[in-house]
Amino acid sequence: MNKKVVKLLNSYTKRKETEKKVLSNESRVSRNRMLLFGSILLLIAGVLLVIALHQNHQNSYLKEEVAVNEEQLDNKITEAKDLEQKIKQLNDDDYIMRIARSEFFLSEEGEIVFNLSEDNNDEPVTEESGSVE
Repeated sequence: MNKKVVKLLNSYTKRKETEKKVLSNESRVSRNRMLLFGSILLLIAGVLLVIALHQNHQNSYLKEEVAVNEEQLDNKITEAKDLEQKIKQLNDDDYIMRIARSEFFLSEEGEIVFNLSEDNNDEPVTEESGSVE
């Protein structure tokens, strides 16, 4: 009951066996090439992914920095406008006179200055008096 397969050693069987070996070798080489190119493709995809993540992180950092710098710029622009307004006011003689009268209690000839409140930024109350000789 035990049957054995006996190989025939003729040119046809030799040719078929060599074809099988060649196909086997070709498929092995093909498989190795696919593995190599697949690995290279996977490596390139990984590098591109890392670069994309780094660029995304860098982009968000730069956006935050731009927002902070824009806020600082707005503050500086506001400060510059305030200073320009102050320069215009300081070039006005009436404004300088009001400041001198309110902060330094300067008065004109024959005036008496009464400072009623420190919280009040209005002009101090003045009273005309006759000249005391």
